[in-house]
Amino acid sequence: MPIQLCEICGEETAHKEAIVQKPSKYGKSKKEQFKAFLSGFFLSDASVSDLSHALTDRYVICEKCGHKKLENIRE
Repeated sequence: MPIQLCEICGEETAHKEAIVQKPSKYGKSKKEQFKAFLSGFFLSDASVSDLSHALTDRYVICEKCGHKKLENIRE
């Protein structure tokens, strides 16, 4: 687990990572789900790294206080 400065605690503490799927921007109807499928199909031409960043969020969570911080880092 990485050691980072927590903004809330003000101390260097251990942090854990959580990868969470982003909510779909499309609705639940069959038409909207078909749009989501087509969007994913055309995104499949992108690199795996770009696709992964487009569909997920990376959170870093302080082990001491539980503060959750969004940290989407692109390499």
